[in-house]
Amino acid sequence: MLYIKARFKDTRKITQVNGVSERLNKSDLIVVNSEKGEEIVEVLGYSKESSPSSVYFIRKANQEDIAKLEENEKKAQELHELCKNKIKQYNLGMKLLKTYIPLDSSKVFFYYTAEQRVDFRALVRDLARVIKKRIEMRQVGVRDAVQMMGWIGNCGNEVCCAKFIEQFESVYVYDIHTQNLPLSPSKFTGPCGRLLCCLVYERENYLIKEILPEIGTPLCYQGKEFNLVFVEPLQGYAVLEAEGKKVHVPLEELLPFGYKKALEHCKNCPTCCRKINVEHEAFTGNQE
Repeated sequence: MLYIKARFKDTRKITQVNGVSERLNKSDLIVVNSEKGEEIVEVLGYSKESSPSSVYFIRKANQEDIAKLEENEKKAQELHELCKNKIKQYNLGMKLLKTYIPLDSSKVFFYYTAEQRVDFRALVRDLARVIKKRIEMRQVGVRDAVQMMGWIGNCGNEVCCAKFIEQFESVYVYDIHTQNLPLSPSKFTGPCGRLLCCLVYERENYLIKEILPEIGTPLCYQGKEFNLVFVEPLQGYAVLEAEGKKVHVPLEELLPFGYKKALEHCKNCPTCCRKINVEHEAFTGNQE
């Protein structure tokens, strides 16, 4: 089964479009019904994977819809400046990111970030006198903010969250530890201030370490006791040490019979006791 994926104009998040009655192509603009009302989204294409969120197809966007979209964007820019000035006037500890008006103009959405809870009741009252529509102030996290506004990542390309990520996964200091990288979280921090999402992409390549003993564990190899000092899954070897001498051993010679079934289990396991231990011993690594 194929699912149609589309991107929201305001948050840049990806959603699934249900109830489509005609053929859609990449980059098509369509009108959908979402929890924010009627709005225009951009079609990204077809996918075999479903999305956690969905909207309902109404029609392909026509010239009238496009004109309304442009009108709302222009109006949103004016309201954005108004809101920024009001925030400054009330000296509120919040950063306004984006102002959005959906196609049906039923509401106005103000997206912002803040380190602490903000009392914006006076701000909303002032805005309501001018806008005369329903107003929603939506606080977003730092990862969502980067996804919404876009940025250049450490790799020199556009950040993954603004390009294709549909749902954020937690990234841990344990991921750095497992991938044999220096335990310096600051070196692996993205523009959002959280650990890089791309660390998640490498997890499966290092799962084999989960079914081997922990580093420092004594083990028997060729009738002699060694200590396990290093594991390199990508190149397929481990380093063992005994009496001050180190030897490189192919992983196949250390892994138990049927280890591939254990790897499949690790892929589907949501938690790991090693992860918990490393997090407590090293840093606070859960990056929601």
